[in-house]
Amino acid sequence: MARITENQLILPSLFLMSLSPSQGLTTSDLIPKLRDLLKPADEDLEILAGRNDDKFSQKVRNLKAHNTFERYEFAKYKGGIISITNKGMKYLQENMDKLRYLLVNDFQWNDLKDGLDKVQKSSEEKRKIEVFDETVMIQEGVKKLVEAKVYERSSKLRNIAIEHFTENGDILCDACKFSYNKFYGEIGKGYIEIHHIKPVFKYEDEELDKTIKTALANVVPVCSNCHRMIHRNWKKPLQVDYLIEQINNNGIFVRT
Repeated sequence: MARITENQLILPSLFLMSLSPSQGLTTSDLIPKLRDLLKPADEDLEILAGRNDDKFSQKVRNLKAHNTFERYEFAKYKGGIISITNKGMKYLQENMDKLRYLLVNDFQWNDLKDGLDKVQKSSEEKRKIEVFDETVMIQEGVKKLVEAKVYERSSKLRNIAIEHFTENGDILCDACKFSYNKFYGEIGKGYIEIHHIKPVFKYEDEELDKTIKTALANVVPVCSNCHRMIHRNWKKPLQVDYLIEQINNNGIFVRT
């Protein structure tokens, strides 16, 4: 898999800069903050020959060496400090829902990089992309009102996914095989949470049903307990297969 690119680092870097817009950040500040935010892995953690830097930190340093932010007018350097510009803040605000979706869902490193790349390219191509966010479905109420369009898309994906994964009138957690219907009776019928294994995006001009059809390969139904276990450690999200292994080795409930 290809290493992370400078362009893939732009959006998360702008987010970190926006947290202290008046003070800005040095490159040395940015490296550990980006590392903590993105959780790089694989080749990006390899140490460069004769250097203390790994490939990830070197790529962050290249943002300044190659004037990446200044090329897009998203940030400016002065006295060793990099500060977000009004244009950079606008770009961040336009894409904050995509960045939050990528970070909150704890995608694997390569999937996260692919997602950041898709967001960057969509902006360059001036082709808007939209997200599906299961957290909107879990936290209804205010979020439903504030993010009505995301809620509508996510509701449709959720409903179609439930229909897709339902067998013999019941839908089970993909990890522990828990059935809300069997445990809670009628009030639990059809309830489940949808976990995104890989990022799901939709271009604004694409048909929603077509996107959802493709998305079904990248989502799985999980109960609330298993979903929280997957996302329990933000720095080390669990793979569904690993969670199933742990349940088989330690769970006291019999999986049917």
